Amino acid sequence: MRSWISARRILCVLLLAPLVLGMGISEQEFLCENAAAHLEECCPSFSATPALCRQNVGCNGDEELWLTADESRCIQDRECGDLVASNVCEQAATRMKLAEGGSTGVARPVVCQ
Repeated sequence: MRSWISARRILCVLLLAPLVLGMGISEQEFLCENAAAHLEECCPSFSATPALCRQNVGCNGDEELWLTADESRCIQDRECGDLVASNVCEQAATRMKLAEGGSTGVARPVVCQ
């Protein structure tokens, strides 16, 4: 019984250590992942790539993400029908193509506001 408790404690430490030490995902990445999942549920032709919400550092040192935190929250707050009717699905697909193509410094269309 004691070995089970010790093993469980070790497992908890190993799982939580990266988050505590800052090696987990950022809040913005987390919001982006949730927004991408919501888009996949709501938008018939939308399919997010696995690396879509990974944070990249641009040439000038700025961190760039496919969606801003505000856009991610906006997407998560909307119903599926509203996302489709307000063209958020199409705007998200356009933004994703720009991100996958490595387009930096290009004016990005607003996805959700």
